[in-house]
Amino acid sequence: MRKLLLPGMLVIVLAISGCASIKQYDTYRKDMWNGKKLLGDGEYKPALEGFLSAAKAMPTQPEPYAFAATASFKMNDVDAASGYIQEAVKLNRPNDAYIRILGYKALILLKQGKQKEGMDALGDYIQAYQKEYAPQNVREVRSMWRTKNIDLSALQQLIDEEIWVYESDIEQFRRSGTGWFAAKYGVATPTNR
Repeated sequence: MRKLLLPGMLVIVLAISGCASIKQYDTYRKDMWNGKKLLGDGEYKPALEGFLSAAKAMPTQPEPYAFAATASFKMNDVDAASGYIQEAVKLNRPNDAYIRILGYKALILLKQGKQKEGMDALGDYIQAYQKEYAPQNVREVRSMWRTKNIDLSALQQLIDEEIWVYESDIEQFRRSGTGWFAAKYGVATPTNR
């Protein structure tokens, strides 16, 4: 009888922890969605709060830290942005925020005056973007990097645009199985979505 009770209790414990995980994930998704909307609207402080709430709900995910770094950078709080991007880098694994992490890591280092590290990080961003996405999109960034003639404001605008296009195409592929990633990897089917 005792042997039968143990597996049953395990199922109950897993079900309870699964509910907590579902709630955490729902909070994470809601906070990330709201934070991204606020970020797009130029409401950086409330966006940052949303991303930090998402990070609290799911602290092992790099995405909220990458977006928190973006919001902080846009508020000119480079020290906070640096801390958030370091956390995102530490947690980084294959994810949708990979390009954002690399781009903002470069921007933060360059704004901190860490020229060599910033240029190395910018080179990593360019290489990853070209490999993962579209080489022609980073033409102007690559030109700045090659000549070492960095206009930080223009670079930020270019990187923001490139990240937006990349993330929008990922979202399109996930929602409809169409777009650039569908052409590259094939159309998603109900079994592999």
